[in-house]
Amino acid sequence: MIIIGVVCMLFFMYSLLQKSVMGYKPLYWLLISTFVYTFFKIIYEWYHYWSISVPVTPTVTKQYTVDIFTTFCAGEPYEMIVETLTAIQAIHYPHQTFLCDEADDPYLKSVCETLGVHHITRTIKINAKAGNINNALAQSSGELCLILDPDHIPVPEFLDPIVAHFEDPEIGYVQVVQAYYNQHIGWIAKGAAQQTYQFYGPMMMCMNSYGTVQAIGANCTFRRTALESIGGHAAGLAEDMHTAMQLHARNWKSVYVPAVLSRGLVPATLSAYYKQQLKWSRGVFELLVTSYVKLFRKFSWRQKLHYGLLPLFYLSGFVFLLNFLIPVISLFTDAFPLRMDFSEFLVISIPFITSIILIRHFVQQWVMEDNERGFHVVGGLLLIGTWWIFILGFVYTIIRKNVPYIATPKDVKDEKNLKNNLPNISVLVISILSIIYGLNNDWSPFTLFMSGIVGLNCMFMIFMLVASSELKIQGYVGKHGTLSNAVSKLQSAKRHFWLLRRSIYTGVRKVSLILTVLVISISIYASRDSDEYIDISAIRHNAGKNNTAEIISTSDTTGLSHLISQSKYYAAAAKPIFRISNTASQDSKTDQVNVLLNPSFFSSVKGVIYSKGHYWYKNLTPLTKKIIMEDFGEMKKTGINTIKIYGPNIYDNSTFDAAAQKGLKIHYSFWMPDPPSFINDTSYLADQSNIILKIINKNKANPNISAWNLGNSNYQQLALFYHEPQLYRAQLHYINFLKRLVKKIKSADATRPVTLDVQSSPTLGLTINLLHEQIPEIDAFGIIINNKRSLKYLTASIKAPYFLSNADPEALENVALPTSGTFYANWQDQQSSSSVTLDGLKDIWGRNKPYLYKISQSWHGTISGHRLPPIKILKPALTTTAGASLPYHALIYSYNKWNIAAHFKTEVKFEWYLVKTDSDGNAIGMNKVGTGPDIYVNIPKNNDRYRLYLVAVKDNNVVDDYSTLNTPLEN
Repeated sequence: MIIIGVVCMLFFMYSLLQKSVMGYKPLYWLLISTFVYTFFKIIYEWYHYWSISVPVTPTVTKQYTVDIFTTFCAGEPYEMIVETLTAIQAIHYPHQTFLCDEADDPYLKSVCETLGVHHITRTIKINAKAGNINNALAQSSGELCLILDPDHIPVPEFLDPIVAHFEDPEIGYVQVVQAYYNQHIGWIAKGAAQQTYQFYGPMMMCMNSYGTVQAIGANCTFRRTALESIGGHAAGLAEDMHTAMQLHARNWKSVYVPAVLSRGLVPATLSAYYKQQLKWSRGVFELLVTSYVKLFRKFSWRQKLHYGLLPLFYLSGFVFLLNFLIPVISLFTDAFPLRMDFSEFLVISIPFITSIILIRHFVQQWVMEDNERGFHVVGGLLLIGTWWIFILGFVYTIIRKNVPYIATPKDVKDEKNLKNNLPNISVLVISILSIIYGLNNDWSPFTLFMSGIVGLNCMFMIFMLVASSELKIQGYVGKHGTLSNAVSKLQSAKRHFWLLRRSIYTGVRKVSLILTVLVISISIYASRDSDEYIDISAIRHNAGKNNTAEIISTSDTTGLSHLISQSKYYAAAAKPIFRISNTASQDSKTDQVNVLLNPSFFSSVKGVIYSKGHYWYKNLTPLTKKIIMEDFGEMKKTGINTIKIYGPNIYDNSTFDAAAQKGLKIHYSFWMPDPPSFINDTSYLADQSNIILKIINKNKANPNISAWNLGNSNYQQLALFYHEPQLYRAQLHYINFLKRLVKKIKSADATRPVTLDVQSSPTLGLTINLLHEQIPEIDAFGIIINNKRSLKYLTASIKAPYFLSNADPEALENVALPTSGTFYANWQDQQSSSSVTLDGLKDIWGRNKPYLYKISQSWHGTISGHRLPPIKILKPALTTTAGASLPYHALIYSYNKWNIAAHFKTEVKFEWYLVKTDSDGNAIGMNKVGTGPDIYVNIPKNNDRYRLYLVAVKDNNVVDDYSTLNTPLEN
């Protein structure tokens, strides 16, 4: 499982380090730094799960003399000390007990005399706890020295499984579990205890195998000669770790006995917990920069790793702070660290996250007790809320500020924690402000996502505030019977859930490996490219790179004849099925020019479709208000005065605001229900109608909206989905639905025109004239021109107002460009995980295509032209067999001829992309396959579904070519 987890981690990191996913660089690198730290932390944890071992207790051959030391500092509860001393005296194994009393307390002297305990004090008080222990060592003589904290109550059998390990003369100390009896007193105590479960379970057991067993301040039994070899118990805020380092450097060995032989107190208040963590972080960082450097050469390689990496745990404070700041900065600056769609991020992250969870649950079979199994959520939340304490410990180390050694407070009392909570309150306030600002400034999926992360951080901070006041809350609940009963019932339900959870954890541990492999397999399956994949939504947006017009030519007329039998256009419909000629007559070319140059509606409109972010959940590039503003500013320079958007869309508010600031009008378009919906008047149609009317009523007061548009040419597409007699019924239902909808729109907003899009196909004129007769409330018809073939269907027979609603600039490449009444197909090419469009004025990366300059010139814009020469793809005269590696060359047109780019000196750089298409030729995926004027392409299976896309780049300008992989044979 660990090997699988490491592979998943490497794959996750590899995916994140791709240049294509890099967003705003400062935030990106901050995020990567947090991931790198997290990866090392997880690897360190897995390293300590690799070789778990429990030592066998040797046979005892001799009786050891044992001294047991515990300490007392002024202010600690007498009851606690007396209970501990009584328990120590009850230990079966022969021993001498010493109380190291820093206060020289008269009462404790009498207690010691009564219990038969040696009372020791000192006048020269140096080196805190270590000095106190060393003072007792000087006044005792036992071969073994057990150190117990004054709050830890040992069982009578405490020494029995320990002393036998000292039969090996190389053993310097034996450590046992540090367990607690007060972890259920509150969230602080519970969280602090949870943070130790994995460490005292599988991690410490693995240290047995590595020779790195860590000495802990309590429950550790030392060989006296070992302590004497290093000059006594080592001093410091982390005196236990310092002592272990010194002993290991002297080649003494250590053993961990995973047995609960005593129970003590864990910090139960926030101030006590913070004092403990500050002492540890300051002490451990101090050892890293002092003793570790001095002792480095004396350690084994595993000990070098252990003592070098263990202190880095406390650097998590900086990582938590970055995790707070990254989404906050993102919301304030409208910038995002990653350019990756959500589904792709899930695919690369879920296997890794699954490995983390299942490995941790699997090794919980080695924790000490059943109640230590689980997710340890409270411990994690408490750790996050301690971020500023860890940072403080690091800063104190850098500036060499001393932290006094103060015993962790043992009493439990209500306290005022405003000072302790100020850093977390500050994070909470800043986070809330960032959410308010971010959502008010830019309501988008990405600000919502970032707001969700910030909101989660807010919950962490609120938890700390509640946990620090838990005693006060408990007191309040206890005074109110209703609340007390509710809490009691909640605790009862929690106990039942606890039993269920235990069973689930047991089952998960048994099948952890199988679950890991299953999740990874599902992720691989979800991410695979299927050659049979067809994306209907992509067809809807990309219709125009296919042969829809030709299909309609042979199937549309039969159904039309039913609907228009009473119409004055009957004669036109009764003619034989259309015969499409490959060449257009001179009259038809004249019609084309007239239709293109003289739209009869929106004569002042110079527009472009803006579809960025339409598939926000799959879009590779986060769309922000800042990007929208930049795009709209460049549109103004191009000469564009109107944008066409499709809604309702989550970006509507940002788009409206940006358009108002940049002085652009909005042609608001709705996608009509898909053709299969029109066989019956279903509730779905009514729902879609209500959605459209709701948006119109909501936005009709917006002065920037100039018209309402009903998009996609569904009427013409009905013949692709139905045969007689269903086709007639579908057409009739469509007309009736459209009549009702248009009337309702006019009733809701009588001030703006309502337009309907129609595909430029053989039935173009017939369809427009029919719909104009049936629904005169439609003010104008938008003609969709999405390929060069569709130009030949433009006809002078159109008897209704019209404009160009969707014009592919490539289709108009060799004809006169319209001066008005036109919306070009797209402002920028788009790539999502399921769709690719290449009909924009800019490419996917925002670089300018030649069409942009031509349109700017036609519309009197200020965008200057570029002189990039045309390019083409030279395909091999070879069979495109799956698996073959075939050469492709870039051709560049210069000096009135085509040249092989590799043999021609040019500053142009070439990029090659393999584009996957569906069965209708719509692009659904694209991957980069090389750079330079020549490449070799590994031919994929079903290569007729693939295209080669070549881009020539110079500065911020591009020209491109799009081609099949093979040279098709023609009859």
